[in-house]
Amino acid sequence: MGSRTLAQPQKGSPRLGSYLKQLRSGYGYSLRRVEEKARDEGGEIDNSQLSRYEKGVCYPSFDKLRVLAGVFNVSIQSFSDVVDLEAFEDLKPATGEPDDLIKDGLSALESGDSGLAFGLFERAVELLEDDVESQSSVERIAQARINLAAALARLGKITLAETELRRVLKAGSDLCPTLQARALLALSNVHAEQEDIFLAEIEAERAYSLAQTRSDDLLAARAVHNLGFILAQNRNWNNAISRYREALERYEQLGVILEPLRIRINIGTCYVALGKHREGIRILRAALQECQNEGNIRLRARAWTNLGEAYHNIGSVIRARHCFRESEAICNTPDRQYSDLLFVNAWYEWQMARADRNPTRVRIAFGRLKSLRSTIEKKFPEVVEFDNFIERGKSDA
Repeated sequence: MGSRTLAQPQKGSPRLGSYLKQLRSGYGYSLRRVEEKARDEGGEIDNSQLSRYEKGVCYPSFDKLRVLAGVFNVSIQSFSDVVDLEAFEDLKPATGEPDDLIKDGLSALESGDSGLAFGLFERAVELLEDDVESQSSVERIAQARINLAAALARLGKITLAETELRRVLKAGSDLCPTLQARALLALSNVHAEQEDIFLAEIEAERAYSLAQTRSDDLLAARAVHNLGFILAQNRNWNNAISRYREALERYEQLGVILEPLRIRINIGTCYVALGKHREGIRILRAALQECQNEGNIRLRARAWTNLGEAYHNIGSVIRARHCFRESEAICNTPDRQYSDLLFVNAWYEWQMARADRNPTRVRIAFGRLKSLRSTIEKKFPEVVEFDNFIERGKSDA
């Protein structure tokens, strides 16, 4: 799913309008106050314009969005992400019982259908907040928002996921320690994806401490899992493997099925990074087989991609290309597009095409990378290298 162009001339976006109003309300700004803040940012947005944007009557121009991003201290990408989410409007049920919607959303998330999960979780949050008579507890809404943030993160909407989690944590002492730990752990995941490793580690350690205090073994396992991921982000492969194995043991004791698969993929990838390719490939192939048996779509695609990387590292180009194409076939369908995996697949196809000195395939792969780059907020290594390549090209021009 690519990012849409925001400056559409004919009609606006109700979702973007709602987001702008939410930002304004969060800061406690009046329409007039936003107009004044816009001038401080070097722009002009009169209150009648902002009112039309909030009602979804028209789109702001790019220059207006730049100013609004400065006023509300958000990225312009977050506006694009909000508009992208309109693609999932049809997946939102008109109504339903919030608990049932959350249960169905968790099932969708576990099976890899992040778009459907987002639609179900968002409707659950809306129903819980609108049900004034039942006075839904702060904790029920908080848990629904944590689930919503998980779906947003899987869709690559990292900034929006962070916003949801910060809204949860604002409740402070009104939340039980378990929910605080869950929100902190989810926020740690978000910051790890953004490569803010220091903050991610602090949040994961706090979540682990709260989980231990509450004797919540599953949450403690997730915290250890996340610490392994953070260590891997820091290329501390041996300690990452140690943490992953600790989390794996905890999960297996609890009878958890899905997370051990994710961990085995991670462990295999760490061994490959250490240069222990045979062991890494063995673990990845075993994990791939388990993913196929369990039926999780995203994990299966990820296992194929990571296995492709491993084969590429040892120069087995034919096997690598086969793995990337298997992943591509899973990722690139009308009802789901895992942009991060598609980008990694295209990155390696580009590298292999350059090594083969095949200009046609180089152009095709490079074009795909440029198209996919605008949909990705995460800063994983392939994205960083591609961005550096583009910057070098600009400086050479």
